[in-house]
Amino acid sequence: MRLLSEKIRKRAGRTIPLILLLALLGGCSTPAFIEELYGVNPEPSVNLTYHRAAYRCSILVQDMKVPVTILPPADIPYSDQAFAGIQVGYNFPYEHFKEIMTWARNYYKEARYIMLTDPAGPGARKSHFTMHLGVRTDRAFKQGWRAWSNEDFNRIRSISSQEDMRQLLLSFKTEPSPLPYQENEGRWWQIQAWPFTP
Repeated sequence: MRLLSEKIRKRAGRTIPLILLLALLGGCSTPAFIEELYGVNPEPSVNLTYHRAAYRCSILVQDMKVPVTILPPADIPYSDQAFAGIQVGYNFPYEHFKEIMTWARNYYKEARYIMLTDPAGPGARKSHFTMHLGVRTDRAFKQGWRAWSNEDFNRIRSISSQEDMRQLLLSFKTEPSPLPYQENEGRWWQIQAWPFTP
């Protein structure tokens, strides 16, 4: 009886790691995973944050023969200040970026934070081929993107390659900073007991 249980333990000791290895390899070889790594590059597309002028904006994108999606309304009401970001995919074609930026600020009036996706960061591969107009402003602050001036927007015309676009956008990346309303915020959560204030 004891000999039998030792044989079972030895087999289980060899079999369990083999089963786990096969499960890992099997999970990584699903068609979606393989396509994500080695598939054909996704088609460039544009996402528009929903607001009253999004439909008119989508017509201009469709005229460029670029797929466009108007996203459902966000969880907070739309305002130009709250959605002042534009996210550009790392592999989004620079020609489309230049053309869209000639009229994008007519529809997203306060858009002045242009962010570039990080190809090494988390997220689907498709996000690096997508341009999103109307990204929440707090995301730009959290990721450390600086606001563009009107002169900065004029520099977009000089872009002549994908690498030029990336370098221009990355030149506005800084260290993440607190949201503007948090900069001068006192430590309201600390109780001050006189005279022992820190």
